[in-house]
Amino acid sequence: MTTSEPRAKRGNQEGSEPRLRKDGYWQANYVAGYKPSGQAILKSAYGKTKADCTRKLREALREVHAGQSTVGLKPRLIEWLDYWLANIAPATAKSPQTRKGYSNKINSHIRPHRLAGKRLDKLTPTDFEMIYAAMRESGLSETSILGLHAILRRALNMSVKRGVLGKNPILLLDAPSPEPFEPQVYSTEEVRRMIAATKNRDDEARWLLNLMLGPRQGEALGLTWSDIDFENGKIRIERELFVLPWEHGCNPDDPLAPKCGRRFGRHCPMRRGGGYFTGAPKSVAGVRSVTMPGPLLQALLRHAEARKTIRAHEPWTVWKDQDGVERDLVFCRPGGMPLYSKADWTAWRELLAEAKVPPGRIHDGRHTAATTMLLLGVPQRVVMEILGWSQISMLQRYQHVLDEMHQDVADKLSAHWAEPEPEPVPQLDNVISLQDRFRNRGNFGA
Repeated sequence: MTTSEPRAKRGNQEGSEPRLRKDGYWQANYVAGYKPSGQAILKSAYGKTKADCTRKLREALREVHAGQSTVGLKPRLIEWLDYWLANIAPATAKSPQTRKGYSNKINSHIRPHRLAGKRLDKLTPTDFEMIYAAMRESGLSETSILGLHAILRRALNMSVKRGVLGKNPILLLDAPSPEPFEPQVYSTEEVRRMIAATKNRDDEARWLLNLMLGPRQGEALGLTWSDIDFENGKIRIERELFVLPWEHGCNPDDPLAPKCGRRFGRHCPMRRGGGYFTGAPKSVAGVRSVTMPGPLLQALLRHAEARKTIRAHEPWTVWKDQDGVERDLVFCRPGGMPLYSKADWTAWRELLAEAKVPPGRIHDGRHTAATTMLLLGVPQRVVMEILGWSQISMLQRYQHVLDEMHQDVADKLSAHWAEPEPEPVPQLDNVISLQDRFRNRGNFGA
């Protein structure tokens, strides 16, 4: 009697040995993943023959090892996006403004679309191409489409990492190409007219700050008097002021289906989540200390004196932010409350009209400040620090200025290293040869 060798135990990474079922098919089991509790999720491969079953088992295990196999009923696209917004995005998108921008794009372009109810594993690149096409038909720019594309790519990439989705169909699409960025920059003469126009305005310091140092609107409106060091002539920028829209609070389960009968969240009797907030600048580089030019320093001193006079004769309350911290704002409404961003826009347009310069955005003042500094020869790294840029790629927006600077440097180097021209040989009429000189000397001796 012979004894057969015991079979080696197969590991979870190999699947089970195919076995013949009563219905004539072969079946092999394998571990496709694990539940949050740690319990293994088993799946099976089937074949008409043992070899066919073994082949399908190997294919299934290859997908598991490559991270392309998913288990369970997949969530719908809008369900996953809502989960991603609430639980995953805050880890990387720390700014409430950024997350609100994500939410707005999803609510505007995904939630109303039939694609919102499609399960993740059924999504195709064509589905997203249809959404992008609809956005183009509505007149939206490629930049707006690219913004939605980036949000979807991040959210679906995370679903792949979490094992919810096998492959991200967005990756099979070419990202939309935004139009080349051309900043609107005011000329030196136009800026001089704008500065002259500020002399007759109460907000002179606000617009000198915009044109000379170019902070973002939220950074300027978030400045407090404690951020200004008059003795050393410096401004500390470490926060921005922003507004979040009010949401309906009458239906906590679904804020998009209000029960109060009001259309807008700001009119809801139980509104929530909106108002003025302060937060860190867009990046770590946004926290900075900047030296003030003389005209700006003097304008802020005049602004401080005028503010003291007003506070001595009118009711004034120092505004408290969402954390209860008092913020004595430099630029604010009468009474100390934050300035409406729209009111700030209106004042800017009034200034442009008074100075008789083309209309533009407040942010164009930032572009003008950057261009002016570059044309004055300020080192690029210093310009980045003053404006709070974290990436040197931002300078590519001002390539036309950099090209002019490079040409100027090339001209100076050419002049510096050029070979000196030889000095001209003087032409003297009274020069005579030695022979004539000796001849003349002989004549003198005679």
